[in-house]
Amino acid sequence: MSVVELTGYTIGDLARVGTDAVVLPIRHDGALTLLGPVVGGGGPGVCLVCAEDTRLAAQSTAVPRRDEDLRLGGVPSPVHGPLIAALTDRVLADPDAYRDRVLAVRTDLSTVSEHRVRPRPDGCPVCAPLPDDTAESAAVVREPVPVAPGTLRGVNPLTDGDALFDALVDQRHGPVVGLSHIGDLSLPAVSARIVTDGEGVQAGFGRTGTFAASERVALFESVERLAGLRPRRTRTVLEASFAELGPDRAVEPTRLGLPDMPSPHVVPYTPDARTRWVHGWSYPRSTAVAVPEHVVYWGRTPGPRFVSETSNGCGTGNSLTEAVLYGLFEVAERDAFLMAWYQRTPLPSLEVRDELTTHLSDRLEQLGYRLECYDATNDLAVPAVLTMARYTGTDSAAPRVFFAAGAGADPDAALRSAAVEVAVDVESAAKRARTDPAEHDRERLLGLLREPELIRTMEDHVAVNGLPEAADRHDFLRPTDPVPPTRPDVPLDDLDALLEHYVTAWAALDLEVIAVDLTDPVERDRLGLHSAKVIVPGTLPMTFGERNRRTHGIPRLRPTGPLLPHPFP
Repeated sequence: MSVVELTGYTIGDLARVGTDAVVLPIRHDGALTLLGPVVGGGGPGVCLVCAEDTRLAAQSTAVPRRDEDLRLGGVPSPVHGPLIAALTDRVLADPDAYRDRVLAVRTDLSTVSEHRVRPRPDGCPVCAPLPDDTAESAAVVREPVPVAPGTLRGVNPLTDGDALFDALVDQRHGPVVGLSHIGDLSLPAVSARIVTDGEGVQAGFGRTGTFAASERVALFESVERLAGLRPRRTRTVLEASFAELGPDRAVEPTRLGLPDMPSPHVVPYTPDARTRWVHGWSYPRSTAVAVPEHVVYWGRTPGPRFVSETSNGCGTGNSLTEAVLYGLFEVAERDAFLMAWYQRTPLPSLEVRDELTTHLSDRLEQLGYRLECYDATNDLAVPAVLTMARYTGTDSAAPRVFFAAGAGADPDAALRSAAVEVAVDVESAAKRARTDPAEHDRERLLGLLREPELIRTMEDHVAVNGLPEAADRHDFLRPTDPVPPTRPDVPLDDLDALLEHYVTAWAALDLEVIAVDLTDPVERDRLGLHSAKVIVPGTLPMTFGERNRRTHGIPRLRPTGPLLPHPFP
């Protein structure tokens, strides 16, 4: 085994290190000295190019890290020579332990940190080649999945204690580069900022009764968001038109909800239009079925798009079944909200029964808002809750309403989740208005009210519907005598049986549950976590920006008038 020291190098140079023998590379980049990972010799691990790629990605998306001519370098610090020698001896004593680890020395601060690195998220031909996406790779094995006591989650000791944090949070390499505590909301909130590639600032969020619990939720959500951005498990290879594939091999795009109006973000769909497809698993048919790649992933993927997609239907869990089930719940939540909104459906009020929701109700009252909870459960039969924070104060400039939703087999948990979302949004909106007053300018919002096709963002949807002039949009929601949430008669001790219950019930409505396995192999192997995207043709997909709205081809939707922009946050 040899040691190679690099004081000046390009990305292309790194690919040639370790091609002939086992090597410990030592790189100098400014005030950093980086030892490892150990490469070469055909052993498993992370290649040097991937280690550098993830490091540069965590620094900034502006770094042209895929440019093989990108040059980096630094001057070794003589005073740190003995430290570097000692660290080198440590690695040489057990090189296999450093096949996926980097030791980073800050020569300006005289600090040492250890970082467990991973392959590039889109795969690497050297250390993590992605297999081709095929019908066979989409196959799902069904088996019972018991739940942890008192939850609808499976048992997973790999995420216990600090293991989740240790595996995900790394300021130098990601995938989560930092946690931020948000202490000025109605309950402890945490954001987990993730490393992306051109999708702007993205984060997972947690909002619970304690900062510790919120951290965990934020980290789980960061795994889910990263998995839904672009392929990490297989390489997309199928490019065809629906006319070439046919209904036995592929989902007909018209069943997914096509745009209601022309949009600069998509191309018009025709059966002969070619696009890229990935394979999902049709639970009713027990076979693989192809779905347009841009419907599965909400990040940037190559090729033409027929629709603009969001993270709608993404789920993460301790098994693939669990991930699919929670993706299904999200599909039900968004469908229930949009069905009620577009059809102006009067909904019965629900009774608040837990301490956290009562606390949130009291906090909203302090802010001049009344919490209203409505039963939005529809033909999908998944308990769904729509929450509204209705302004009762005297400030004429205050937003009049905020909305949120929740859904799941536990109706009390769905209500609690929806109450958390709406309470946080009330206080977050005030912060957004202070930091970006132009976006919340009253005259701008009135313009969007008059010309809804100009609504572009999630914030626009919320702010426009909070105007006093938009009050007639939500006047179909009026409190009634509250009733307790109804708990469905469904199996709660086996996640696969619960999933099968809804698959069968929805199939009777001519709704096909399709799941695409989005699991990142690194998160599966290190943390036992799986991710999935659930697509149910015939349900209403959540979209943001009126030009992206997709209701065309959804026969279950029977609006009583023109479709008004939704207020979903």
